[in-house]
Amino acid sequence: MSRLLKFLIVGASGASISLTILWLLTALAGWHYMLSYLVAFAISVSNNYLLNSLWTFNDKKAHFTGLSKYMLMSLATLSFRELLLYLFTDIAGIWYMASGVIAISIVCILNFVLSRKFIWNKPKYKYEVV
Repeated sequence: MSRLLKFLIVGASGASISLTILWLLTALAGWHYMLSYLVAFAISVSNNYLLNSLWTFNDKKAHFTGLSKYMLMSLATLSFRELLLYLFTDIAGIWYMASGVIAISIVCILNFVLSRKFIWNKPKYKYEVV
């Protein structure tokens, strides 16, 4: 299975978690959708890092700074996702759940490129030619 496909599957699981929490906190708990999205983001990013480390990039080493790099990258893309969420919901009048799906989809490929280049960029094992 290709690395991109694995990344997309992990991303879909994270998106499902994120959107479920977004809906629960907004529709049931009465929170503002922007605050709900922040909490949903934190939980889904943790899920995605773990699954990507164990499955998508299991042949790569994220070394001890991998999680901090992943969190920094995720925070950078969070700003962009929050902006998109606001623009689609408050400016364009799209339902906040649909806006969340659109924002996550737009940022997905950017996350893959950044993850591949900056997070999981070293092989886990060094092979020696004997």
